[in-house]
Amino acid sequence: MKQNKTIVITGGHITPALAVIDALKDDVSIVFIGRKYAMEGSRTPSFEYRLITEKGIKFISITAGRLQRQMTVRTIPSLLKIPVGCIQALWYCSRERPSLIMSFGGYVALPTALAGWLCRIPVITHEQTLVAGLANRIIGRIAARVCVTFPETVGHFPEGKAVYTGLPMREELFTPPKKTPFPVDGEHYPMIYVTGGGTGARSLNRLLFPVLPSLLAHYTIIHQVGDTSLSEAQKIYAVLPNEYKDRYIVESYLSTPTLSWVLSHASLVLGRSGANTVMELAALGKAALFVPLPWSAGGEQQENAAWLVSHGGAVVLTQRTLTPQLLKREIEATWANITILQQRASAFAVKIPRDGTRRLLREIEHALSAT
Repeated sequence: MKQNKTIVITGGHITPALAVIDALKDDVSIVFIGRKYAMEGSRTPSFEYRLITEKGIKFISITAGRLQRQMTVRTIPSLLKIPVGCIQALWYCSRERPSLIMSFGGYVALPTALAGWLCRIPVITHEQTLVAGLANRIIGRIAARVCVTFPETVGHFPEGKAVYTGLPMREELFTPPKKTPFPVDGEHYPMIYVTGGGTGARSLNRLLFPVLPSLLAHYTIIHQVGDTSLSEAQKIYAVLPNEYKDRYIVESYLSTPTLSWVLSHASLVLGRSGANTVMELAALGKAALFVPLPWSAGGEQQENAAWLVSHGGAVVLTQRTLTPQLLKREIEATWANITILQQRASAFAVKIPRDGTRRLLREIEHALSAT
């Protein structure tokens, strides 16, 4: 790859972006354009802002309007932000003069991709989900190349535009550290990893909290709660019986080495079914119990979960009908069939490409060689 070129990386799917950034870091200059704060009106730094700046990469904050499928009171204000974001992105593209824009989808990527197209900067986008998102369907029309995680998604884009690369995954996930980050007893109390993704899952956490003591009588639970549920989880931990405290580990989020260790030791993963979570669990051959985010765009999490249920070792629940006691029963029912689920998961894991990062890098190299 040629030296001294700048790539702008943008988008809402930060985990595959990080895998690509780690592979690119020594070859090109990287600038990340994204949202600085987690939510509108919040002063809490976003997950991507924290992770990108921790790597010493230049981060540019942009105004972005969320594309909505249904009319709400937020629709008009959100739409008005799109041209603001486009003007900002045009300015940043003019200033940074990147050779390529690498998008990882979502509404935050749209202004930068449009600005790149207007400035005749080649754009590559990666569609993480099984069902192509609205922003990426728009970006796909102007992009030089669309890379997709699932082969079934190729047909969602103009003919000849999309290529199946798989998901860029962090290499560290497949080489877990030998040293345990937590003093847990996984032999006598099997480990369940509960996760809501990078930001946690507040509604799922609140279903789990009331039944934690009864579950901890039988399992070790590593709980990635996100920032919004951390204080609540810590209060629950404080009043647990002493014999249970060593079996409940609470973290707002896990570093990649820690996550790698947890995934290698967990017997069951309970969480949302974002495409990144689903594909990583599929590649690692993990049994999973999914509770898809009910309001995910286009029902994409439901589709992701259904895909792994049909191919690997997963069970899917509907959050709208869940109660804490029902969730506990479903965890126990899933555990009763854990051997079968693990066998299915292991058999499917060998079919999942682990070289999605390398495949995407080839597309980047090809685009850069033409600039």
